[in-house]
Amino acid sequence: MTRGVVVRGVNLIKVYRKGHLEVQALRGVTVEFEPGTITAVMGPSGSGKTTLLNLLGGIDKPTGGMVFHGDKRIDVMEGEDLDRYRLLNVGFVFQVFNLIPTLSALENVELPMALAGKPKQERRAKALELLELVGLKGREDHRPGELSGGEQQRLAIAIALANDPPIIFADEPTAELDYDNAKVVIDLLVRLAHEENRTVVVTTHDPRVAIRTDKIIRLEDGVLKGVYAPTQLEETLQPTRHGSLSGLAEVIRARIARINEEIEILEARVREGKLSLKEAVERYIKLKKARDALEDLLASIGG
Repeated sequence: MTRGVVVRGVNLIKVYRKGHLEVQALRGVTVEFEPGTITAVMGPSGSGKTTLLNLLGGIDKPTGGMVFHGDKRIDVMEGEDLDRYRLLNVGFVFQVFNLIPTLSALENVELPMALAGKPKQERRAKALELLELVGLKGREDHRPGELSGGEQQRLAIAIALANDPPIIFADEPTAELDYDNAKVVIDLLVRLAHEENRTVVVTTHDPRVAIRTDKIIRLEDGVLKGVYAPTQLEETLQPTRHGSLSGLAEVIRARIARINEEIEILEARVREGKLSLKEAVERYIKLKKARDALEDLLASIGG
């Protein structure tokens, strides 16, 4: 079985410069992801989600801070060493599928293995196995343009898995998919983490993805704003889990209002001496985390 590795970003800073203009995309973010888990990175557009993924995966270099995969420091690797490491150890699933239109699905999956120097017979057998894994058996000879959006995304996942990497990064993998196709994709990513012990990290605006993960990290303006459990969102999302997201904003706003009422009651009980300050602080922190999560979701769906 492929074993995931601990992925850590320590005090990550990323500054983009264009002439005299300077944009700080990440401002000292420290995160850790465990093998056998899937983590969602959420936050509004421009919060630094994709930048974080690119730094963790070695696609880009941090301006400051360090990136570790296990005991290996990735941010100091260069050139062919870095390219080879990524090819064999990191699978990327991008929102833009990056499929080669002139190659068949089978040939697209074989390509990373060819780059890794694996023999043709091994490549072909592995590619067929992966296409079956992602539900594309019988579509091996189809080119990307002959596949639906959901099928193209699943093909992209098969390509990411070609060299059996212990780490999978997926950037908005369900952004352009309908509910049924999004469910197939997230089911697959969850299975890769939980059943194959890989380290899986996804950026997403989609609450249906977030509630399926083991942990949610919230970014805002390049700063880590919170880490919370998907169970904090479960009650809110239950009414829309098996259908569209219509009406979700109203449900979320109602839940936020209830949390605000609970916080007011909590403060009143402290003033009346009916609750110790220590107890109140513990409950307040939990309520605030849940409210932050819900407000983030509300912003992500334009509510």
